Amino acid sequence: MKGQKDDRTNEIKEICYWYLISKFFELFDTIFFVLRGKQSQVTFLHVYHHTNMAVSTWVFIRYNQGTQSMIMGACNSFVHVVMYAYYLLAALGPSIQRYLWWKRYITVLQIVQFLLILSYLCSLCFYGCRVGTVFIVFSALNTLSFLVLFIHFYLKAYKKRK
Repeated sequence: MKGQKDDRTNEIKEICYWYLISKFFELFDTIFFVLRGKQSQVTFLHVYHHTNMAVSTWVFIRYNQGTQSMIMGACNSFVHVVMYAYYLLAALGPSIQRYLWWKRYITVLQIVQFLLILSYLCSLCFYGCRVGTVFIVFSALNTLSFLVLFIHFYLKAYKKRK
């Protein structure tokens, strides 16, 4: 029985480290934007979000080994699969790009993600989980900052001006 638990713990740690590595790869977006001369895409939101995710993921892996926080990473990974699938399709050129009407809905999906994560964090407070209060508050404030920034981005990018 103990061997199975140790195997499961090692599998979870490995998944967490791969997730952490993915967060650092996402930071490379900024470098690629700069190298391609796409300075308009190097926004405060972009730099803040990706830097914050890399650092906070490292903090969670280092100091909070509970599996309760993995659901947030799974939710974030799903959103990134959708987002990077969009970018892959967009990179295939104009013949594909005309069918990519759903870019704005990626931002909506990100906003929904933050709302779900905030709800999940609230549930952790009420159901006495092993995640420390400090990590719950840290995550909630982080997620709230992302929510505000992504709503601001959505309104600026997609709402028609009067």
